[in-house]
Amino acid sequence: MTTLQQLGDPLSRGWTLTSWLDGVNKYAIYNHPTALAVTKVVAVITGHVLGVIAAHDRAVRLLPRRHSLTGQLPMLVLMVGYTLTGLWLLFYS
Repeated sequence: MTTLQQLGDPLSRGWTLTSWLDGVNKYAIYNHPTALAVTKVVAVITGHVLGVIAAHDRAVRLLPRRHSLTGQLPMLVLMVGYTLTGLWLLFYS
């Protein structure tokens, strides 16, 4: 929040371009634990799906055609493991 307020007055001239931030409660999300949990789960799964897509595109370009499927299986297993570990850490830590 302080960073955004300083961006609203970059030359320290008393400008209030970001004065609307004064009324924002930056801890309001903690009053809604379900929304917080859903946001975290969506972030973990989205990040890992994007990682799998990027790895797939790279593997298709680099690997020979006969190894295109078997070359991607280790990355698939690794990313599923990362996803499950991330969700486990999220819910049980």
